[in-house]
Amino acid sequence: MNDSADPLEQLIALEERGKSHVVDLTTEEDRREYWRAVSFRVADKQLLLDEHEVSELLTLPAITVVPGTKHWVAGVANIRGQLLPIVDFGQFLFGEAITPGKQVRVLVITHEDIKSGLIVDEVYGMRRFPVDMHQPPQYDGLTDVMKVMVTGCYEEERLFHVMDVKKLIDESEFMQAAA
Repeated sequence: MNDSADPLEQLIALEERGKSHVVDLTTEEDRREYWRAVSFRVADKQLLLDEHEVSELLTLPAITVVPGTKHWVAGVANIRGQLLPIVDFGQFLFGEAITPGKQVRVLVITHEDIKSGLIVDEVYGMRRFPVDMHQPPQYDGLTDVMKVMVTGCYEEERLFHVMDVKKLIDESEFMQAAA
């Protein structure tokens, strides 16, 4: 490099030299696109909800029974001053109530201005799946209600069914809670 050159010109020349030696260190794994979801279990079915459809995760709160509702409506719970409808998701999907236990959780789902709590057997936490590994739904062993809301699946050691909250709310009997 010429010592008599302007310092700005020297920096520009250094930058150009550096750009010619750039090496891309990202791996194929780094470039892969992932979908993030909340993973949970109801009975023997592994389900996934998009992370944006679950607003919070609760331990089983005190629930007040609401007379005149369907058998799968557990009632309402006061969550920080807001009444939240609570659904026994096992009862809704399979007709079998979820047995309270230390693993039981309530997933608070949101869609537009609708908010509801789903009692589930167990929540495994956040999972991420490669977008390109998404498969069409596999309906074997699913109830009619599940077939409406399952939009696909991922297979990773076991089968995870992707559930769509919009379909649950819009296309199933979920919003028809009155007996």
